[in-house]
Amino acid sequence: MLLIYLHKMNRLFNIFRLSVVCLSVVTLVSCLDNDDNRQSVTFNNMAVTVSGNELEGYRLYTDFDAVLVPSNLSQISWLKEVRRAVVSFDTSDESLTNVSDLESGHTYDIVLSEAAEIPTYISCVDTLSEDYQIFGQDSIALKNRAVQSVNQTEGQYYIQNGYMNVVPTFYFDPYSAVSFLLYYDGNRDIDTTGKKATFNLYFDNNAPNAWNTTSSLISLRMPDEVYSRFIQTGLTDDDTIDVCLNVRTQTGTVTLEYKTALEDFMLP
Repeated sequence: MLLIYLHKMNRLFNIFRLSVVCLSVVTLVSCLDNDDNRQSVTFNNMAVTVSGNELEGYRLYTDFDAVLVPSNLSQISWLKEVRRAVVSFDTSDESLTNVSDLESGHTYDIVLSEAAEIPTYISCVDTLSEDYQIFGQDSIALKNRAVQSVNQTEGQYYIQNGYMNVVPTFYFDPYSAVSFLLYYDGNRDIDTTGKKATFNLYFDNNAPNAWNTTSSLISLRMPDEVYSRFIQTGLTDDDTIDVCLNVRTQTGTVTLEYKTALEDFMLP
């Protein structure tokens, strides 16, 4: 029954599973321009959300809401297909010399120099939902494993542009897929009156005896249904929500906390 359920969960919740090779992408690996006359890279390792289409063009939204418009996206067409990435880039504006020069809400023309995908997961399960009650067989509790640890440093856990971002350390097998998702109890964990949402991190490395370890920034899509529940109570995008994440680690459960505007639940 558990194997049948997992097959249905893949179909019902579209679990986004990345091979462990993708989990090492915190180090940029794709060199895009070797022109010796090009300016040196001004900005390195910036996390962005990719948005757009072929008709309207593509934009990269930084996690502090600056908007980047790349002129050489044709060199890295794979970037159009991902949701989150880490990029390095040049800009022709020589007055921009550090991150603090980039302003929220402003748009900048850039030339990408390197890019790598951030492991991104889009599934969030309400354990009280009909689908889970019918097909779940309590599989989350049965399959969920502890990560080694989670980075609790300020700035390592946050919500922006529709994604929750967190940095766990965990065991993996190079030949087995790694799965993360968010899950919650729709009655207990979503407090619209208290303006608080609590989620739990699900982790399965599909390898009970894995011994390799890695730390990776991962991004998890915030659920539209939770956003809608807050909006339906009369809250607006400007209202602040407390978002907690419970992470099961080898030394016990760690609860991360972050205050964010409700609009940050949504994609740019």
